[in-house]
Amino acid sequence: MKNMIKLPAVILGLMLLFGGITQKAVAQGYDDISLQSFYDELSPYGTWIQDPQYGNVWRPDVDQQDFRPYYTDGRWAMTEYGNTWVSDYDWGWAPFHYGRWVNNRFNQWVWIPDTVWGPAWVSWRSGGGYYGWAPLGPGINISINIGGGGYNTPSNWWNFIPQRSIYSSNYPRYSSRNITIINRTTIINNTYGRGDRNTYYTGPRAEDVRRATNRDVRVYNVSRSERPGRTSISNNNISIYNPRSGNTSGSRAGNTDRSARNEMNSGRTGNIVDRAGRNDVNSSRTGTIDRATRGDINTSRTSDQRQQRDVQQQQQRQQQDQQQRQQRDVQQLQQRQQQDQQQRQQRDVQQRDAQQQQQRQQQDQQQRQQRDAQQQQQRQQQDQQQRQQRDAQQQQQRQQQDQQQRQQRDAQQQQQRQQQDQQQRQQRDAQQQQQRQQQDQQQRQQRDAQQQQQRQQESAPSRSSGGDAPQRSESSRSGRN
Repeated sequence: MKNMIKLPAVILGLMLLFGGITQKAVAQGYDDISLQSFYDELSPYGTWIQDPQYGNVWRPDVDQQDFRPYYTDGRWAMTEYGNTWVSDYDWGWAPFHYGRWVNNRFNQWVWIPDTVWGPAWVSWRSGGGYYGWAPLGPGINISINIGGGGYNTPSNWWNFIPQRSIYSSNYPRYSSRNITIINRTTIINNTYGRGDRNTYYTGPRAEDVRRATNRDVRVYNVSRSERPGRTSISNNNISIYNPRSGNTSGSRAGNTDRSARNEMNSGRTGNIVDRAGRNDVNSSRTGTIDRATRGDINTSRTSDQRQQRDVQQQQQRQQQDQQQRQQRDVQQLQQRQQQDQQQRQQRDVQQRDAQQQQQRQQQDQQQRQQRDAQQQQQRQQQDQQQRQQRDAQQQQQRQQQDQQQRQQRDAQQQQQRQQQDQQQRQQRDAQQQQQRQQQDQQQRQQRDAQQQQQRQQESAPSRSSGGDAPQRSESSRSGRN
């Protein structure tokens, strides 16, 4: 009798247990996602790498010099969750609504996965006519950021735009005036909370933006889409892709529902047994138990025992099914872990290969730079030697030209001197000849005169005999002459 009374309570407890499990399986939302989904969905759009500081991170295939998370190829929109980032990337549903962004030691933006959904994991500032936001760092939540905790967002992580442009469809090319603007702004501490890790900053409220811009602010509704691709806006709805946990979770929920229904059927059987038990008790209280009644009681007890055995067998089958499911889940989990480990090892090998290739490329680049430097140095030395040779040749040519010019001048001067000497000699010779001719002429004249005088003197005695008078007259004439 005690077993008959306890049986409905046991069945009711099982119903509550499995009913609670079913409700938990149905009540999953945006956080109903696994890390494996990120690995599968994001692999075509980037590279999973093992970071020594942050572990397994994802690096998007974008131009890292121009890319800024929550700024490049996207926009802000006001929703029931606050300011929500609407990305134009096909992969934007994950890194901008889950996890954290960080700028690593190579000055590259990488994403650290997490399974908690949010409209945007950023910190906000306002002031001086600007709104600003920056990605929350790894391990940073609202309590740490608000309470201080020694964490300061790096200044180069902040993005600032004029308040009137907060909901523009695109933002201008980023220019860094962060430090100047940061000193003119303050933190916006508006938050939306669903718990510790589910609390995030909402940014400026709709009425704050309305006052700052003098424009009406449109508030959108966020819906979950099962179609992969970029986030879309239609009318008052923003559709963000979010993959489900997978068929495995659905099959588990279905098995649980069937188990619960079986327990409910068993509970109904237990109620029948209970009613039969109460009838038996009431019959025993009458004190008129006869042989037929005892037969009925025995039959009822046999039926109850069969039902108990059926319930026990069903419970055993359910336990076996549950154990088998747990074993399958453990095996699947182990297989996924092994696959993840193999993938991590493959990624590590690929990363090592990439690092080695990068090192080789750096070495090749250094060698090329060294060769270029050596070649440039050699060219400079050759150019210097050629310049020196040209200078020496030019100097030698100038010296030769100067020497030739001096020789020519000397020859010309010598020739001129020779010509002058010759002319002077000729002049002297001519003068001397003329003088000699004059002297010769004078001498001839003198000789002629002397000869004439002598002839006259010789002819004088002959005339003296002719008289004195003619002789005196002749003497007087010669004296006058």
